[in-house]
Amino acid sequence: MLLLAGLAWAASAVGAEPAVQRREPPAGEAIALRASGKLDPKLVPECSALWPSPTQPGVFWTLSDSGAKPRITPVRADGSRVVGPGGYWDGPMLRGATNVDWEAIAGDERGQMVVGDVGNNVSRRKELACYLFREPVAGTTEVADVRKVTFAWPDQTAFPDPELAHDCEAMFLLRGKLYLLTKHRRDTLTDLWRTDLPATGDRATLTKLGRFDIGGMVTDACLSPDRTRLAVLTYRNVWVFDLPATGEDFFRGRALYAPLSPPVLSFQLEGCAWADSANLLLGSEQGDLFRLPLAQLREVK
Repeated sequence: MLLLAGLAWAASAVGAEPAVQRREPPAGEAIALRASGKLDPKLVPECSALWPSPTQPGVFWTLSDSGAKPRITPVRADGSRVVGPGGYWDGPMLRGATNVDWEAIAGDERGQMVVGDVGNNVSRRKELACYLFREPVAGTTEVADVRKVTFAWPDQTAFPDPELAHDCEAMFLLRGKLYLLTKHRRDTLTDLWRTDLPATGDRATLTKLGRFDIGGMVTDACLSPDRTRLAVLTYRNVWVFDLPATGEDFFRGRALYAPLSPPVLSFQLEGCAWADSANLLLGSEQGDLFRLPLAQLREVK
């Protein structure tokens, strides 16, 4: 397994297609999720991502996907609305932004935020985008200072891609770099990409780092509060990886895993955030929130 991991990263370093890394998940029944909160569908029509605020305790940022208003919305872990200085706070609009297909939200411990207009359901889009801005303070109704950075998948040559391997709903910021995980529709793999967000200019270049058999379609990813662990969510499972102190071999370290069984009417799990160091908060596109203790996950050998 370790040799395979090393080969994958060596291949990516010289520009070849990385080998697929695989881990054997432990056997066991799926965890039956029970809703611990509910989002207001008028406020959040389709929960497509979750990210915990580093500056406003108990606040989680979420957004809705394709065609919705270019707004990020603050909520509590039980789905209740956040109260700002002037009453209930529905969150700010991002000035100049367009919600073609918003699917991801991320940030760092200093309050830098990124919204990913990266949805690409049938891999037709030739250009995707990220919006960069500072986390808004409570009561803000519009974020005026928003920078748009565009990019394309370097290995996509057909539009649409017949392999449907260039959708994306997951990203995270780590050590000043933005990482994206692809969502494949014809296999159970995900590709890990990295970009250094440009200090100036409006174009980013991506580098493929690795490929992992995640066992499903990736719908979100998030870092632990101490930024030492990475949780990756699919529609039907969740992984938690211990991150290396240096380097980008993110799928090689100690890992936890669990298959998930959401309610039938809340089947599209698309949001994942750390509620705290011992619990994940999951969200479905249908608006249910689920609290998942890490103690229920099993270690991957």
